[in-house]
Amino acid sequence: MDRFLVHFFLFANFIVAIIYFIRKKNEVPFFLAMFNLMVEYRIIALENGTSTFVAYDYGIDFIFNLQYAYIASGLITLGTTIMLYSYILFFKTPVKSFKDSNQLLSVFIDKNKKIIIIGLCFFTLLTIVLSSANTGSYSFLTKLGTSSFILLLFLVVTLGKKTSGLTKFIYGCLFCFLAYLTYSTSIRFQFLGWSIPIGYFLVRNVKPGKKIVLAFSGIFVILIVFSLAGAMRQNNVSGLSLGQMYDMSVDRMLVADDVNFIDGFMMIYQVYPKLLDYDYGLEHIAIFLRPIPRSLWPGKPLASWVRNYQAKYNGVVLDSAGFSPTIWGVFFSEGGTAGIVIFSIFWGWFLGFLYRKFSVFRSDLSYLLIGILIVSLIPIFRSGDMAGDFAIVIMSFWPIVIFVRYYKKFVERELKLERLKMSVAK
Repeated sequence: MDRFLVHFFLFANFIVAIIYFIRKKNEVPFFLAMFNLMVEYRIIALENGTSTFVAYDYGIDFIFNLQYAYIASGLITLGTTIMLYSYILFFKTPVKSFKDSNQLLSVFIDKNKKIIIIGLCFFTLLTIVLSSANTGSYSFLTKLGTSSFILLLFLVVTLGKKTSGLTKFIYGCLFCFLAYLTYSTSIRFQFLGWSIPIGYFLVRNVKPGKKIVLAFSGIFVILIVFSLAGAMRQNNVSGLSLGQMYDMSVDRMLVADDVNFIDGFMMIYQVYPKLLDYDYGLEHIAIFLRPIPRSLWPGKPLASWVRNYQAKYNGVVLDSAGFSPTIWGVFFSEGGTAGIVIFSIFWGWFLGFLYRKFSVFRSDLSYLLIGILIVSLIPIFRSGDMAGDFAIVIMSFWPIVIFVRYYKKFVERELKLERLKMSVAK
C-alpha cells in the first residue's frame, strides 16, 4: 500500500472511530484505530533512528529495511481498515434481553462472597508459589485466574452490601497488595487483566466525550506500566526512585521496543510462502487443539512458524524467541494478502457478536464483561501464537465464565419465583 494511502487510512480510521464511539458508545473501532497507530509508531522510530530492527538468529537471512517495513505497515493497515469497517457494518445495537438488575446482582454477590474470598486466597497463594516457575509451562498459566477473583472482589466491594470505613480501608490495602503481586515482568497481562476492566467499569456512566479524554490518559498510563515491566527484564530497578523508573519507561516507549510488531510481520512476510506453506486456517483451529497433550497426540501441529521452520529444515524443535507480528501477521501466514482480507472480515463480525453477547445484561455486569473483552484483545492482537494467546485469556477469565453461568441460573430462579408469587396473589 502506498505510504500516502497508509497515512490517509490511519487518520480517517481514527476520526471515524472517535465519531462512532461518541454516537454508539462502542469502543472496539477505537481500539482498532489506536492499535494501528501504535504499530505505525514503530516506523517513525525506525525512520528517525531512535530505534533499530530486532536481531535474533533463526538461521534465516532475513532482510530488515524500511522497504519491507513499509510493506508490513501497509498490510497491517489494510487488515485494520477492513476489520474496522466490517465491524461497523455487521454490528447491531445490543438488546438488554436478560432481565436482571443491580439489586439481583448484589444479592448474588453477597450469597457467594465467601466462595469469592476463598478463591482469591487460593489463587493469590498460587501466584506466590508459581512466581519463579517456568513461564513456558501450562502450570504457570494457572495463576492467571487471580485476575478473575480480583474482579469478583471488586464487585463485592462496589455492588455488595454497604461496608464500614475500616472494611473499605482493608479492601484498599488488599488491592494494593494484589497490584504488587500481579505486576511482573514474566507475564504482563496478569496485571492488565484486572486493572483495565476495573477502570472501564468505573467510567461506565461518564459521557463519551469525557471518556475519550480519559481513554487517552488511561492508554498513556498503561503504556508506562507496560514499558516499565518490559524494562525491568533487563534492568534492576530496586534502587531507583519513581522518577527514574518513569524516565526508564518513557525511554523504552520512545524506542518502541514493546511495539516491534512491524519486525515480526517482516519475518512472517519473508517466511510465507517461500520457506513454509500457508497454514490455511490452522492457526484458528489450533485454538481448539491446544489443550490436547502432545503425549496423547505426538503429531499435533506445532504452535509457531519458528518451530515449524526448525522441524522442516533442522529436524529439531527448540524453544525460540518470537516477535509478535500482530493478528494480521497470523492472517498472512494462513493465506497471504487474501488471508488478511478474509479473516479481517470474519473477525469484524466475530467481535461484534461477542460485544452483543456481553451486553445483554441490564445490570452493570455488562460493563465488566465488555471491559474484559477489550483487555482480551491486547494479547490476541499482539499475537504470533493465536492458540497461546487464547490460552492466556481463557486461563485468566474462566472463573468469570462460571460466575456468569451461575448468576444467570440464579436470576432465572428468582424471576420464576416472582412470577409464581404474582400468580398466587391474583
